[in-house]
Amino acid sequence: MNKKKLEHYKEILLERRLELSADLQRQSERGLDQDRSDAMDTIDQADSSVAADLNLTRREMITQQIRDIDIALEKIKREEFGVCESCGEDIPEGRLKARPNAIYCIQCKDEIEKRGNLK
Repeated sequence: MNKKKLEHYKEILLERRLELSADLQRQSERGLDQDRSDAMDTIDQADSSVAADLNLTRREMITQQIRDIDIALEKIKREEFGVCESCGEDIPEGRLKARPNAIYCIQCKDEIEKRGNLK
């Protein structure tokens, strides 16, 4: 992949990383706001517990997305971005446009999902 395209994807990934970091901060603040169970009845406490679990799950998902972006940015530095980790072929441009942090081409991703060992 040429330097211009690498720079383009780097900008996209950095922008997405900033968005996710801001979202993670908001989720963390929400978690702190929900931590006031002393004056609640049992039903309110159950609702609060479910909301806290969902918030934690959301934060974990965002954190994983940030890690994936960091991996993609490191690949850009090494000029290894856009290469399937399974077959070593170039990942099609359309896939990278849809998911810039993709590490597998569609065919390899489908095969890995069928086997049930997708990272």
